[in-house]
Amino acid sequence: MSRILVVSDSHGSHVKLGRIIDREYPFDYLVHCGDGADDLSAVAVPGGVTVVSVYGNMDHGRGAGAERTVFFTAGTLRVMVSHGDRYHVHNDLEWIEREGRSRGADIVLFGHTHVKYFCQGKPSLFNPGPANRGQYGIVDIDGKPRFSHHSLED
Repeated sequence: MSRILVVSDSHGSHVKLGRIIDREYPFDYLVHCGDGADDLSAVAVPGGVTVVSVYGNMDHGRGAGAERTVFFTAGTLRVMVSHGDRYHVHNDLEWIEREGRSRGADIVLFGHTHVKYFCQGKPSLFNPGPANRGQYGIVDIDGKPRFSHHSLED
């Protein structure tokens, strides 16, 4: 089994990001979907955790040449990570879903909208909500993935 902690849009909220990490450990992957990806350097990430992050539209200028979309494998599933702005997720999810499908992704993780979202499919689309408001997501992979939204207020 693999567990993925998914955060996005931390926007400098190091304290909340650190609380999310402390609350949910243990997990195998920590995914940051952009707009505050550099915040990971200001928090304690547990040893042995694989960190995957991308830069968002508010991260420009901080990481010249930084990745905007990345892929990794968790268990047997191919995961796409993107902030989402380049796929126009504020308007609709067709572009990001099409990109994920064309690249063989089983799961697409994204942020940008500051709105939690989940749609089961091929690929499944998941937005954890904004970490700067204490929102985050968990993806548990034991064969079929299970997605859940959480908040520090829960």
